[in-house]
Amino acid sequence: METEIIGSEIQFLELLLIASLVAVAVKYVRLPYTIALVLSGLGISFLGFEGIGLSEEIILFIFLPPLIFEGAIHIDLDTLKENLLSIITLAFIGLLISIFIVGYLINTFIHIPLIIALLFGAMVMPTDPVSVLAMFKKLGISKRLTTIIEGESIFNDGAGVVIFVTILSIIETNTFNISVTVIEFLKMVIMGLLIGFITGYATYRVLRQIDDHLVEVLLTGILAYGTFIICEQIHVSGVIGVLAAGLVIGNKGKIFAMSPKTRIAIQESWELAAFIINSLIFLMIGTQIPMDEISGHLSVVGISILVVIIARAVSVYLPMFMLNLKLRNKIPISWIHVINWSGLHGSIPIALMLSLSESSIEYLEELYLMVFGVVLFSLVFQGLSIEILVRKLGLVERKTEIERYEGLLAEKIAMTEALNELEMMREKRETPSVIYREIKEDTETELKKVKQEIDRMLEEHKEIKEMQFEYAKKRILLAKKATIHNLLVKGVINNEIADRIISEIDYEIDKLEEQNEKNPT
Repeated sequence: METEIIGSEIQFLELLLIASLVAVAVKYVRLPYTIALVLSGLGISFLGFEGIGLSEEIILFIFLPPLIFEGAIHIDLDTLKENLLSIITLAFIGLLISIFIVGYLINTFIHIPLIIALLFGAMVMPTDPVSVLAMFKKLGISKRLTTIIEGESIFNDGAGVVIFVTILSIIETNTFNISVTVIEFLKMVIMGLLIGFITGYATYRVLRQIDDHLVEVLLTGILAYGTFIICEQIHVSGVIGVLAAGLVIGNKGKIFAMSPKTRIAIQESWELAAFIINSLIFLMIGTQIPMDEISGHLSVVGISILVVIIARAVSVYLPMFMLNLKLRNKIPISWIHVINWSGLHGSIPIALMLSLSESSIEYLEELYLMVFGVVLFSLVFQGLSIEILVRKLGLVERKTEIERYEGLLAEKIAMTEALNELEMMREKRETPSVIYREIKEDTETELKKVKQEIDRMLEEHKEIKEMQFEYAKKRILLAKKATIHNLLVKGVINNEIADRIISEIDYEIDKLEEQNEKNPT
């Protein structure tokens, strides 16, 4: 037993090390981090590395609650309310449409019984746009579009799990009553929301009474897992419950119950947790994809992929076009294209598939290959092509002047460092005087031109000047904070003085962050 535990710990550390190396590598290669992880997982599995086996418990009970909670606390409630109709339409109506289309087409072309084909639809259609959202943030895509895609994902994860459980129950009991099924579905969703709001509000009331960022971070962790466990124990949607709790803490809690220091601590802690979990889960997906078996059943896998693409398109375009007839603030057609193609399929389908490992239902082998085949295609092909689509549709809001300014800034810093290096070479007599003077003169001439262009852009573009001012101010605040920490460690000041000054600095940093969120460049 002890040897097995040590072996698992070593594998866990190996996965983290690989994920860290991939994170560094993607800084130099134009490849989304999550996709690079899946491909790396495939690569190391070919080399014989098995890693920690994925299971339903690992994904649904360990990985999923913090991922849902981290996403929920970052959703702005006002933006969510403004787009709630679009999100609910996609997450519930669109999901149901897609499941029925998948079921009918899989039954028709692969000849799997309709009820099992519907189970496949419920497994595979929930979306997981982690890599898409990271790319959106980098490119400066509209906050409204980002909220719609993220909101759909979080809500349809919960709805997909509920529908999956409902269909599986029908298969196992061989009974179906439409009124009972609908009531059970609504109960799981509504009760999940209710429990999440209750636990979230109760935690919010506790947070108002304390001011200790470490304790408050711990309480949010207990809230995420505690809400999920409570919901699952009484057989309602744990995903929906965690979503509701996260929305309460991310909006009401952050505004009324947290100091700036706590807000920063919670944001950074949950971002780190999500980064680690996403790193592990996508790497583990890569190691578990059965490439040999998929390559031996390409026709079945290919049909499954095509069916999922068709179902996703119909379930997005049809309801969105109909919804646009009623919406005052209509969803642009270019956005609908992106919403459709950004519906990647990742961890939820695999978790639900693995939950059937002990089941006695038929066609398990086919379902296994179909799910993994769709996930592989979705994460790699769709994940790599979404940025091309976004750029082609002209949705990148990051202004070319800003990119030009950042390029000039990089050139200025690089040339300054080059001159410093040249001086060191001169001092060590590594270069002749003639060459030294010639290179220095050429570099200084180029540097002067770059500086003049930077000054011109700062004068002509107010938003660039404001961006640079905020960046410099934040760097100064962080430097002050680091200095206070050093003074505290050295015993120059006591804890009380350090906490007071750090709280003031955190308040200033928090104000800058809020300003950036309201006015993204």
